Amino acid sequence: MEFRRKAIVDAAREVFSENGYNGTTIDSVAAKSEFAKATLYKFFRTKEELYMSVVEDVFVEINEIAEGAMHENLPVREKFGLFVRRLITHFSDHADFFRLLMREMGRVNMAGWKGSPHALIHEKLNEILAAELDRGIKLRQVRRIDTLRAAQVFNHMVYAYHMNNLFHEHDERMKNEAVDFLVTVFFDGIGSREGKK
Repeated sequence: MEFRRKAIVDAAREVFSENGYNGTTIDSVAAKSEFAKATLYKFFRTKEELYMSVVEDVFVEINEIAEGAMHENLPVREKFGLFVRRLITHFSDHADFFRLLMREMGRVNMAGWKGSPHALIHEKLNEILAAELDRGIKLRQVRRIDTLRAAQVFNHMVYAYHMNNLFHEHDERMKNEAVDFLVTVFFDGIGSREGKK
């Protein structure tokens, strides 16, 4: 049962990426997934529900990328850099879908966001990063700070960077510059130590 659902969601992701939300039909997803339309309706009542399942899977993938980076045997700062590098690659590999996601953000019901699966998955990402920052505090690699709030700030910085750069290809040099910039701003800040009086 789970195999069929995953196959349908994967096919839907491709079809939504190629055709956009309005250009996608349940029939086109059924054809791509090679399942009968009735099979799709066993899992998803509407096209919007199917779309939201695709979005949910994307958030789960991002959390898996974060968990993988945080489990590496590296200093905290380098783990965050690895997360950004892997995320840039992931965004580049799935750029068509992320561009669609930007265009269709209004389809995510923000009024019903709190407590939704999407919000919970997003909160999980903040918790993954906050836990690593807590570890960094214990190891004296990070100063004492509200780690959950810091994780939220980091996520918003990274997300804003990606959304602003979705329409550009990233070669290795650009990835390195992006990682260095985001990690430096987050861990070191932008204030001048010399300017303090």
